[in-house]
Amino acid sequence: MDPRFRSRLVAAIILIFVVCSVFSVSPVAGFRLENRDGSGTEAALAEALVLQQSTKIREEFMENLTVYIDSRSEVFRREGASVDVSGVYVPEENAVYIRSDRDPARADEVFVQQVGYRVYHTMGFGESKAFAALAENPGTYLARITAPPGEEREAAIFAEAFMLYHTSPAVLKKYAPEVHTYMDLLAKNGGDRAAVDDLFLHYQPE
Repeated sequence: MDPRFRSRLVAAIILIFVVCSVFSVSPVAGFRLENRDGSGTEAALAEALVLQQSTKIREEFMENLTVYIDSRSEVFRREGASVDVSGVYVPEENAVYIRSDRDPARADEVFVQQVGYRVYHTMGFGESKAFAALAENPGTYLARITAPPGEEREAAIFAEAFMLYHTSPAVLKKYAPEVHTYMDLLAKNGGDRAAVDDLFLHYQPE
């Protein structure tokens, strides 16, 4: 077993008990996680990492969201879907599908990225002139991002930046400091696109 996979599995198994207790006290409104891949090692790891990461994301970004750990879902076999895709956000279902049979140690990153797509599409960030300007020249790290089938490149950059902010903020801040500032304002002030844009345009570094 890969050492990175093993260490994250052990940590996840320990943390799942803590996470479950947190959820029993303060659940995200309507958030639901369903593991359809069973109780195998990979599926259990993916489930634990998603649960753990969900406690670190602002609740309104996940409200009434359903997450399926379902490697055999038809959404991964639809026309145009890439064979390398590990997660998909399905707007009409308000659901995220995640494969546990493809690098389950990154399930938390896949989950956050798909939540990023949800935020972009449901909270009006596709209308953000401020983020559109950032996406035109997002820095070398984000510039390499290619949009999956059916998605806009700007949405893909937003989702990747959203994921990095929550999982590797130092990387985002180093390679795309202005995008990091935008995501920081979003995470701290909520999903009001107009308000986030205004805060960003008038932002003064401390």
